[in-house]
Amino acid sequence: MSCHDIGRGMNDVVRRVISLYDSDRIGLEEAKTIIATCAGAVNWCDGNEAEALDYIEGCRCGKCLRMVPKDDKLYGLGQLYNVLNYEQFMAKHQTIFGLRVCSECFDSIIDAEDKIPASGAELRKSIEDRMSNTPEYFLSTGTHAATNNGCRW
Repeated sequence: MSCHDIGRGMNDVVRRVISLYDSDRIGLEEAKTIIATCAGAVNWCDGNEAEALDYIEGCRCGKCLRMVPKDDKLYGLGQLYNVLNYEQFMAKHQTIFGLRVCSECFDSIIDAEDKIPASGAELRKSIEDRMSNTPEYFLSTGTHAATNNGCRW
């Protein structure tokens, strides 16, 4: 059985980090480091990484942390599991594990990899075609989560 409290606690830290980042009190790399640490910290108590990222999962890019407008697209890099070593790939491109990325970051990441035979635009089109029955998979909510994993803030 999972410990949801640690996920909610780390999600609250992520919420604060985003507030500090948006007000220019901390930089991008610092924010990403703290957010990634929050996601990993849930493992100390059988938590879920997704719960720690709930506040930003549906609306922020996992590389540039840009707020993606509602119905713009976010792309999962998990589509690349079979192409290369996923953990090394995520570390190399400084992307927060588990978060999707905006189209600009997706293209720059893919286009920088010579081991991937397709362009970023081609892979994005492939993802959209495969997920056409579930567009919510790649459409941004355009806003932060209103609750902390179903609980009031």
